[in-house]
Amino acid sequence: MADYDAIIVGAGHNGLAAAAVLAKQRLKVLVLEKNKYVGGMASTVEYLKGYKHDVAASVLFPLSDKVVEDLELKSHGLDVIETPVMSCSFGVPGENPVILYSDPMKLAEHMQRDHGIDAVLGFAGLSEFCRIASESLDRFSPLRLPRSIGAVIDAAPDAKTKDVLRKCFFGSAMDVIDEYFPDPSRHKLIRGFLAFMAVQSAYRGPYTPGSALCLAYGMAAPPTAQLMRSIKGGIGMLSEGLRRSIQEKGGEVRTGVSVRTILLENGKAEGVETASGDRVTARVVLSNLDANATFLGLVGESNVPSDFAAMVKRIDHRGAYIQILLALKELPEFTGDNAFANEGNLRRMVGIFESPEHLERCWDACKWGRIPEDPTLGLQIPSVLDDGLAPPGHYAASIFSFFFPCTAPRDQHGRLKDVLAEKVIDKLNRYAPNFRDSIVDKAVLAPFHYESMFGCTNGDFTHGLIHPEQMLDFRPVVGWSAYKTPIESLYLCGSACHPGHGVTFIPGYNSAHEVLKNWKG
Repeated sequence: MADYDAIIVGAGHNGLAAAAVLAKQRLKVLVLEKNKYVGGMASTVEYLKGYKHDVAASVLFPLSDKVVEDLELKSHGLDVIETPVMSCSFGVPGENPVILYSDPMKLAEHMQRDHGIDAVLGFAGLSEFCRIASESLDRFSPLRLPRSIGAVIDAAPDAKTKDVLRKCFFGSAMDVIDEYFPDPSRHKLIRGFLAFMAVQSAYRGPYTPGSALCLAYGMAAPPTAQLMRSIKGGIGMLSEGLRRSIQEKGGEVRTGVSVRTILLENGKAEGVETASGDRVTARVVLSNLDANATFLGLVGESNVPSDFAAMVKRIDHRGAYIQILLALKELPEFTGDNAFANEGNLRRMVGIFESPEHLERCWDACKWGRIPEDPTLGLQIPSVLDDGLAPPGHYAASIFSFFFPCTAPRDQHGRLKDVLAEKVIDKLNRYAPNFRDSIVDKAVLAPFHYESMFGCTNGDFTHGLIHPEQMLDFRPVVGWSAYKTPIESLYLCGSACHPGHGVTFIPGYNSAHEVLKNWKG
C-alpha cells in the first residue's frame, strides 16, 4: 500500500494549489520543497537581511472567482492592498507620463488630458482586444482543457474575434499597438510601455511576429477586475496561506527536502526518492517543475519516449532579464518634469520606457550577446504601502530590466549581469540623483540564479515562454497538453501546463481536477 495518495514535487503556488484541491477531498497529500520556504517563483524572501523581497513574480493579476472560492484564498492569505494607482511610467523630459489609475474614470480623464481623446479610445480598444483574446484562450477560466489554435479560431463567434486571434497568433505586438495608438510621436510613451509589457515573458522584440500574444496575456483582465494588485506582506503570503490550508485538512508540506528522482515501476510513477535517500511512495506524483527539469532530470531521459524527449529539449526557455534586489535608506527623489512622481504613492511602481524603437534596439543587442547601452527598467518599491517589508525608515525595492544577453557564453553571465545592473542604476540615477547613494545593500539576480534556486530551466519563470507555438495544445509539447504525461500516474501541475504563467493558480487547480477525474473514471 502506498504511503500517500499524492506526492507533489515543488511548493510553488501551483503545486500548493494542486495539493489544496486534493487535500480538500480528504486525500493523503505530501508536498516536498527543496527550499526552506514555499512559493517558488512567487515567494517573499528575506534575501537581504532585514528586507523582504518578492522573488520573480510580484504582481497579482486577476483571479478566477471559482478558484478563489474553492482554494479558500480569502481566508488564507489573500489580503489585497488597494491602491489608486497601479503604475507610473515616464520617458525623456518633456513627455507626459502614463499613470495607470485603478479607477477607469480617472484613467480616462488622465488619458484625455495628457494624451488626447484618441488615447482614451485606444485604451478602450486595446482592453477589448485583450478581453476577447483572454476569454478565447481561457486565460482566467479554470477546468477547461487546452484546444488547438485551429479549434480556438473555429470556435470564434464572429469575425471580430477571429481577427483578434489572427493577430495574437501571427502578429507582432507592434501590429496591435499601431492599430490602437498609431501616432508614434504623441503616443510614444504609451507605445513604449505596452511594448515592454509584450516582451516580459518572451524571447522576442516588440516587432517580432508572435509577440502580440504576450501583450494580450500581460494586459488581459476580466471586465470587473483590476489589472495589477499587491498582497499585504508580499506575493508569497498566498503560498503561505495555502500551506496552512493544506495542513488544516491533514496534508503535509515539508520544506528543505530535495527530490532526487521520481521512482518508476514498469513505466509507472510509484513515488519519489529524496536527496537523503528516503523513498516515499504514492498513487500519483504531480510535478510542479517544468518539463525539462521533470523528464530530463527527475525521470531521466532514458525513461521517456525518444520523440517526447526531443520535443521537451526544443522548448524555448531563454530568460532574458535580471532582477536587482535593493535595500534603500530613502526613497528616490525624481527631478525636473518627473518630480510629480514624488507625491503620494506613485513611486511604488515606476517604469522608464522611451519607445518601442528603443526597446527593439535593446532586443537587437541581446540577440547578439551584448548588453543594451540604455536598458529599459521597471522599479517596484512595495514597502511604500507595506512598511512591514523593511526596517523603519527604510525601503525594500526591486528592479526588472530587459534584455539580458542570456545566449552569451555561460562563463560571462556573472560579469554581464553586473554590467547591466550598473547601467540600470546609472539610468535611474539620472532621473533621481539621490538613488545610487540611497542603496545600502543590493543583490543582482540573473537567470542562472533562478535556475539554481527554483530548478526552472535557464531561469525561465514561465516554464515555456509565451510564444504561440508553445501555448494551448502545444504546451508543454504536442500530444501531452492535458496535464497527463507519457509516464503513467505522473502529472505536470505547474506553469508548463495550460494556460501558462502568472499567479492564477489555474494550472495546479486544473491538474488536480484531472487527477480526480481520472480516479473516478
